[in-house]
Amino acid sequence: MTIESMKNIQFPERTYEEWKQAADAALKGKDFEKVMRTRTIEDITLEPLYTKDMLERSVADVEAQAAAVQSGKYSDSWIVAQEITAHDAEEFLTVTEEDLSRGNEAVVYSGAKPFNWTEAQLDQLAELIVRYPIYFKVTEDEDPILGVFDRLTVEQQASVQGVIFTEETIQAPENVRTGLIDTLPTHNAGGTIIHELGVALSMMAEAVEQQDFESAAKNFWVRFAVDTHFFQEISKIRAFRVLWQAFCSAYGKQAPRIPVFTETSVRSYSKLDPYVNLLRAGNSTFSAVLAGTDGHTVHPHDFLTVPTGSSRRIARNVQLVIKEESHVSHVTDVAAGSYYIESLTREYVDAAWQYFLEIQQAGGYSEVKRTGWLTDDIQAKWLDREQQVANRKTSLIGTNIYANPQEPVKDAKIDTAHLEYMTAKRLATPFETLRAKSRETTIRSAVILLEPLKSVKPQVDFVHGFLSVAGIEPELSPYLSSADEVTRYIRAEELDYAVLCGSRETYEKFIPHLDSETVIDVAGRIDAKTLESWQTNGIRDSLYAGKPLIDKLEAILSLGKEAL
Repeated sequence: MTIESMKNIQFPERTYEEWKQAADAALKGKDFEKVMRTRTIEDITLEPLYTKDMLERSVADVEAQAAAVQSGKYSDSWIVAQEITAHDAEEFLTVTEEDLSRGNEAVVYSGAKPFNWTEAQLDQLAELIVRYPIYFKVTEDEDPILGVFDRLTVEQQASVQGVIFTEETIQAPENVRTGLIDTLPTHNAGGTIIHELGVALSMMAEAVEQQDFESAAKNFWVRFAVDTHFFQEISKIRAFRVLWQAFCSAYGKQAPRIPVFTETSVRSYSKLDPYVNLLRAGNSTFSAVLAGTDGHTVHPHDFLTVPTGSSRRIARNVQLVIKEESHVSHVTDVAAGSYYIESLTREYVDAAWQYFLEIQQAGGYSEVKRTGWLTDDIQAKWLDREQQVANRKTSLIGTNIYANPQEPVKDAKIDTAHLEYMTAKRLATPFETLRAKSRETTIRSAVILLEPLKSVKPQVDFVHGFLSVAGIEPELSPYLSSADEVTRYIRAEELDYAVLCGSRETYEKFIPHLDSETVIDVAGRIDAKTLESWQTNGIRDSLYAGKPLIDKLEAILSLGKEAL
């Protein structure tokens, strides 16, 4: 077939209903709704396939939504704003200049411990901030670094751009924004995308009530954490820009551009198998840049313990690789026109606006925060998230699935420069606690073969994977062909815990003849009535896909002895 003939091929048009019929046939009787449609934590249904008709809006509406996204962005590219570590002003300047030469694009300062600056050092810093945008986190209104602005001429001050994270009113150059609309506390408390967007609008409404609209809007900048739900996070940032335009329209104003800064969420980061955090960071970062972030920070993969120079360099390179290799920095809105993303963006816009109105009716952001209304609402969704991870409906690679039981776990905590993350809710925390407990416990356990290994290999692999989450490494027995052999093996190995692997028929053949005081479980889902009838033979429970991990693994670890 030639290129020309390939170009002339015409594919028949197919409808969604035709595709659905084909999908139903492929599912062979399985429920289409349960298998093919996914309900998000925000109660939004993700379809298996999106079509133009499903947008339920005219082409003009879709174009208007994309225009709102594109008009809110400052440029096609974004600022690489990686944090650095330094112990004093001299080291800060040295590392900052080195990082700027290696791809960082902002002067980033995290002032948990303010430095003492000499006049010469402030002059050196002044030269940098005239050339590069700033991203300062100032925890004290008297932080000596703010003296750098006094070293600038009027013309130089006009060229300084960037943002300052501060809870105090400070004097900054005209083009440096200090009015942070911070959604990170909501995100780190376990909030959903709808919570984050609704809270952002409510914070803005509160700010414009305290000063005139133009002054407030001119000083706004927004910070979002970006999680690993790829398309949903793209839609979140895009939805914010649409919501900002709607918010301004409600006040009868044109929507000025406000910078959106993003960073990788630590909610899905784990101390277990920390290199997987690199994959999470890459996924989140790509979402952020496709969504149109104006500035982004990648937290190193060992952020939860003690980041090294190497891990910080790798984190910076995550952005540089995306920028140089994907060419997304040359396109204003890569996602524009995607039926899936445009539909999801609109659903977030509608849901977040309604949630914003609920907050306002309840008294506004400060009031719902004071009364606990917002906290309770966020906590309910967080419990849902925890349940999904505990049941392995949500996977944390290296943590609740594919865990390495031999991996050492670092006990170090987040450094003092990142106090806001120390209380962040993380999905991996219960599993890290389990693994720490396993280091304090000695438990003799085994997977017992009631049939040849080739017959029960999937069961054996599942049990090993289940137990490895808690750092438990069971022995694998030889094939045992009778209940007496099983009983003798358990006694000879002095087991604290065992799991039988076999078919239901084999269980019914072996279990009535077992005689052991050791706690024994069986692999596979067994009904409660049958389990109760097997209790006299030492059977306590069954392990199966979907079984809650945390409580079960805690109970197994409690069977062991204190490690020496």
